[in-house]
Formats: sequence, C-alpha cells, structure tokens
Amino acid sequence: MFTNSLTECRVTHPITWRRSHATQDPRPKTQDKTLYRNYVRKWKFLIQEYELVKQKRHPKFRFVADFYRFHQTHRQTFFKYYHRFRQSEADQALVPQTRGPKWKSRRVYGDLEQQVLQHRRLGVNRYEICQLLAPKLKHLTPSPSTVYRITYRHGLNRLTPKLREEKRRIVKQKAGELGHLDCHDLSKDLLASDPTRYYLVCVLDACTRLAGRRWCPI
Repeated sequence: MFTNSLTECRVTHPITWRRSHATQDPRPKTQDKTLYRNYVRKWKFLIQEYELVKQKRHPKFRFVADFYRFHQTHRQTFFKYYHRFRQSEADQALVPQTRGPKWKSRRVYGDLEQQVLQHRRLGVNRYEICQLLAPKLKHLTPSPSTVYRITYRHGLNRLTPKLREEKRRIVKQKAGELGHLDCHDLSKDLLASDPTRYYLVCVLDACTRLAGRRWCPI
C-alpha cells in the first residue's frame, strides 16, 4: 500500500503543479518583449563593433565598408539608429519608431478645397472632380484620394438624395452638353477584300437620350 500511494503521488503531483502554474500566470501575451530585446541586443552589438572599427582596434574589419558588408546593413540605416542612441542613450532609441505625418504633404490650400467642395455639391464624384481641375491646376491637381479626404472632412463623401437630384438635373439640363461614348471592335472578316480594321462608334446624348452610331476605320 505504501508503494502504491507513493506512485500515485508521483504521478498526480506534476500534473497538478503544471495546471496551477498555467492558470496563475497573469502576464498577457501582448506584453511579450522578445522582439524589443532582440532589437536592442543587435544594435548595441553593432554599435560596439562600429566603434572598434573607427578606433582601428577591430580584429577582423579594417574599413567601415567591410563592417557594413559583413553585417548586411546599409550605412544610412545604421547611422539613423547610431545617432539616435548617442543622443538619448536609451534602449528605446534602438527599436523602430513611428513616423508622424508630413505636414506639408497632407495639407491643401483653402482655394483648392473650396473648388473641390463646389464641384462636390453639384453631385460630381471624385474622379470627375480631378478631371475638371486638371486643365487649370496642372501638376497641382489633387489625387482622387485627396478629394475623398476633403469631402469626408466636410461630410460630403456620400451623396445625399438632394445631391443626387442636383446631379441628374445638371446632366439633363441641355442637349449636347454631355454624351456617353462607346466603341466596339469589329471583326476582321467583316469585309473579305478589305484588310482595314473597322470600329463601331456609338454616342448617346445625356439629355435627349438620342443615340447615333457610325463605323469608321482606324
């Protein structure tokens, strides 16, 4: 009986300890700093190696270029971490930092923003707004994503029923103001004796809904 009870204690004790140890670990998985420690260890080692090379005391590398080539790192990347660490002497400087937004590249002039809003209030989408502004603004024409950010900031990114009605009214305001063009590639075997390639061109007027078609060569 003594042997059986001892065997039972040896079997159940490790299992009980493992379960209690697993349930009592309060550390969340999101606080694991393995990558942080790896970054700090790597760049501290590289900084020490670099300073030995600059002091002409490194046993393997004679030039800094050999140091960069051996560790497969770029000079600009290394100096970014090196100068940041020398300025603060903190381990946090050796890990990648988040770059803030560039102020000038994310701002638009007030006049440009008003032009975008003026077209948007007429029911024009962002791609058409870019096409309308391109002849006048040239290389300063905003991209469709910039136009969307402007309309989103002013609550005009979604067309309201009023804007939809305004767009339909403008499209159908005058005959010949806007037309929809479509082109169809005709078969080469259309004319046996003529090797010319022909296309079928159709135009639909947005106001009167009158359509016209014509086939023409290249």
